[in-house]
Amino acid sequence: MLRPGFMNFLFVTALVLPGLAAWLSPGISVAEVTSTIEGRALIASEPLDPASYINFSRFLVKMGELEEAQEILETGRNKANSSSNLMVELAVVYEARNRISKAEAAARDAVALDPENVEAHIRLGEVHFRMGTKKAGVECYRRAHDLSPREALPRVRLVNGLMDIGETIEAEDLCLQFISTDPDNPDLWLAMGRSFEKQGKNREAFTTYGQVLTLDPREAEAYARQGRLFCRFGQFESAEAACRKALTLDQDNLVAHAYLGIACSYLAKGKDARKHARIAEAGGMNMGVVWEKLGK
Repeated sequence: MLRPGFMNFLFVTALVLPGLAAWLSPGISVAEVTSTIEGRALIASEPLDPASYINFSRFLVKMGELEEAQEILETGRNKANSSSNLMVELAVVYEARNRISKAEAAARDAVALDPENVEAHIRLGEVHFRMGTKKAGVECYRRAHDLSPREALPRVRLVNGLMDIGETIEAEDLCLQFISTDPDNPDLWLAMGRSFEKQGKNREAFTTYGQVLTLDPREAEAYARQGRLFCRFGQFESAEAACRKALTLDQDNLVAHAYLGIACSYLAKGKDARKHARIAEAGGMNMGVVWEKLGK
């Protein structure tokens, strides 16, 4: 059996560099830095402007230089004008470097500096989930949603957070409410599908993932979760096809690797089953069902 709760939606993008660069405080608008020389010149010309440090750190993140990005943001924290947005970005980089206690402190500082910064509450919530204090994380998402009730990200985080602490009925009710005002948001439909799965409503979940793919045909997670459900339905050839499709869109999708491994084990494709089960296992999943099927 797969480990319960193995695919916490909040950490499927476990801060690999492309995901990290995309997350960094989307509400902040700063000019792009294209070189280290340019970044240092920007800071030298505007040493009190937090955006100078944010801007340079984003370039460093894109280059994979997380330690240097951290150092630049720490310098900005000490030398620039106080900035909640800078602390949010520092929290993200700390978390990416697995400095979780520092990430929590930075996120708390971001909230203290600007209690109405939606991204600060979301970041603190994600740190709480990373630390295992999920109920506190949900309250952070709830606060973010209260501050910006029509913004998509707080809605999605709140719904998924509620599901992860077992509040599936409230999650489903909220998701239906959100979808009624934002029917073309694939992330909300994906959350609804997860809610159905949590309640054992597998047919409803499958149909909902189909709606996700209607809105966004490149949503790898929806294909992966359809593959998961095909396995539960005993339709292993369809499961294989769905999971392979997911992996063409996102080669790191652990749900797809896990259920492709399971499907292949039932289709007597032992080599592929072992390959994908090992990838899923390296990502923290318990793939005992595959090893038992293959007689390992």
